[in-house]
Amino acid sequence: MAYVRFPFPAFDHKALRGLEWSAPDYLTEDGVTAKAGDGGTFGAFSVKPASGIFDKLGIQGEHCHAVLCTFPAGTRVIGRSYSWWLQRAVIVDSLDPANFNIVADWRTPRPMNTRFGPEDGIELDGGPLYVISCHGLSDRWVGNRTILQNESDGFRILGSAKDDTANFHEFCLTFSWEG
Repeated sequence: MAYVRFPFPAFDHKALRGLEWSAPDYLTEDGVTAKAGDGGTFGAFSVKPASGIFDKLGIQGEHCHAVLCTFPAGTRVIGRSYSWWLQRAVIVDSLDPANFNIVADWRTPRPMNTRFGPEDGIELDGGPLYVISCHGLSDRWVGNRTILQNESDGFRILGSAKDDTANFHEFCLTFSWEG
């Protein structure tokens, strides 16, 4: 190929096919407080906040939830997507509908585009933060089903828009750090 008119970031979406999903085990309010306050426990944990934050962000659906993300300073977050549905990642600093700040609000520019947020991602100064995964459906945003993959040097949040698929390449946020 002589040139690429619209280059896409590399993304091995085929590795995220056929993953088994089960409904998340949501942290209790005490569990959220413990994970958010413990500076040594890093990872992604499902939480079920009050619906007020979803109302403020214009997100609906039966799979609406947030993911508590705890990580050290200097963590890089990279987003990728391979989906017919437009995807959206909202990263907020609180789940209080009256008092939250949006850290990042990433949307895929068009269907079947791997670009999701800045190509090289962003660097964050440590958590806790919360991620809400959703997809566009007509004129609204609908919560995705998610799978959380925690490792010792980072974690991934994978999402799927459809209930009847095992493909979780539609929404992929990777949090990674050294050490």
